[in-house]
Amino acid sequence: MSVKIFYTQFNAENKTAILTQWLSFLPIKFRDIISRYKLEEDKTRKLLGRLLLIEGMRDFGIPNISLDEVKYNPFGKPYLYDHIDFNISHSGNYIFCAIAEGSKVGIDIEELKPINFSEVHQIMNATEWLYIRAAIDPLREFYRMWTLKEAALKAEGTGFLTDPDKVCVKKDIVHIGNNNWFCHELFFDTDYSGHLVTSETQHDYKMIKLDFI
Repeated sequence: MSVKIFYTQFNAENKTAILTQWLSFLPIKFRDIISRYKLEEDKTRKLLGRLLLIEGMRDFGIPNISLDEVKYNPFGKPYLYDHIDFNISHSGNYIFCAIAEGSKVGIDIEELKPINFSEVHQIMNATEWLYIRAAIDPLREFYRMWTLKEAALKAEGTGFLTDPDKVCVKKDIVHIGNNNWFCHELFFDTDYSGHLVTSETQHDYKMIKLDFI
């Protein structure tokens, strides 16, 4: 099994240049989808996610993939091939694309922003909330558990159509029904939290930073 995480960043100074330089490389259908976003930041995140997928697949020996080949499961999870899985996440100025050969994969990153716990109480179960509130940094612990759960739900292919309260977290394994997801916390920026999950026991993965400007 091979797992690689391709990631990139943008900022206020280069987002327009990225859109100008790279948007025309995408199929018309995806250009139309991106053009519907009002904010340049959202357009840039969507574009860079697709570029990471294209370059990541090239790294796995599949050059020149067509985004028109992307299909979706009944819950909206995108996929390309049976033997290679991918998952994209973005938050703030970061965009990540995890690609796994021989395993299902999910990834989630979140920028650490203040949050009212009472408004998201249903996301965690009672035991998890006790753990979060007892932590030295409750906000960071909340995002740690949030990204872990969301990465697993994305790998599962159902997203939050599965009640996150029914997702059981035990150390480095997430249990969803009869499925076990093996977790890896990502450390890339102190202002962010992130997790990678795989369906197979995987202790090694490679992070590859790509620049598009």
